[in-house]
Amino acid sequence: MKILQRYLLQLFFPVFVITILFFILLLQLGDLFLNLPQYLQNQARFVTLLRVMYLYLPKCISFAMPLSVLFASSYTMGNMYAKNELTSIFASGMPLTVLVAPLVLCGFLLSIGMFYFEDRILIHFQKQKIALVNSILEPQQNLNSSDLVILSESGKVVYFADYYDDTQKELSNVLIVMRTEAGDISTVIKGNSARWQDDHWVVTDKSIYTFTADNEVLYQDSIDEKLFSEPPETFQRNITSIDEMTIAQAKLFINNLKKMGLPYHEYLSQYYRRFSFPFTTFIVLFFSVSIGGRFKKNILLMSLLFSLALAVLYYVTEMMTMLFAKWEYISPLAGAFLPLLIFTFLSIAMLRIART
Repeated sequence: MKILQRYLLQLFFPVFVITILFFILLLQLGDLFLNLPQYLQNQARFVTLLRVMYLYLPKCISFAMPLSVLFASSYTMGNMYAKNELTSIFASGMPLTVLVAPLVLCGFLLSIGMFYFEDRILIHFQKQKIALVNSILEPQQNLNSSDLVILSESGKVVYFADYYDDTQKELSNVLIVMRTEAGDISTVIKGNSARWQDDHWVVTDKSIYTFTADNEVLYQDSIDEKLFSEPPETFQRNITSIDEMTIAQAKLFINNLKKMGLPYHEYLSQYYRRFSFPFTTFIVLFFSVSIGGRFKKNILLMSLLFSLALAVLYYVTEMMTMLFAKWEYISPLAGAFLPLLIFTFLSIAMLRIART
């Protein structure tokens, strides 16, 4: 039994290595040629392009891993079926589940490894790659923003502004609304502008109105401006991506969004996806071992087509569930894990009707 299992692994790993190198090459060339006109226009150096490709390598591995495992396993099983090796193994009394157990275990270990690989290595490389590409394509990145509505202190302080100048750290045509615990308006501050100084905003040409419990409006001459301590980074144009954060950083970022009362469902679903995506490698192995044994002719072509078709189906399903989570039709947790659960049940069903 161990000899046959070892034989299966010896057939699988060479195909897997060649396949993942092939897909990495395709992804690298695709990313390079996508931005090549802009690289040439900005006179990027050849050494810089090589560094961009180097920094993109971990992301390529992450993308290529599930597809490579799927193709290699389905090709290996199909090749054994075409040579009647599977028929001989099944005739000897060894069930399919016992034969592929080490292969599935390898898939599970790869999934665990990919989770730590993405959190410890890929994130840092991806962040450097994006910063390098932005420095080539956008040497002076614009962080200014317009038509701002920012909730601070769990919604107790609301900032409205027509424009934020990141260079000057200044808000134009600003309106600050302070609310009570019950959500009623207590104070409104209106000013032509507000400039950040040390640890708070200083409003110029301000008018201050206070609302009493008897619905009276009182005019004030001054107010403690240190209450307006929301940092300027909050007002910058949002270029933050969960893909550039570690698990701990992403969790802190989402908690800050909740604290400020800003929309966070999209980021939370992306955060959960960080946990679900690595296990795609484990799930696709179930499909490959149950379907791969059905290919007896044109094994290379059929394995490739099957791998691509299943990958497209999975990513389309995931894209839809992530959109539903973003639009709050389903929970962020469901948006990230629903495709994994759907394909887990499908793979188990396919394995039950597979040739054994």
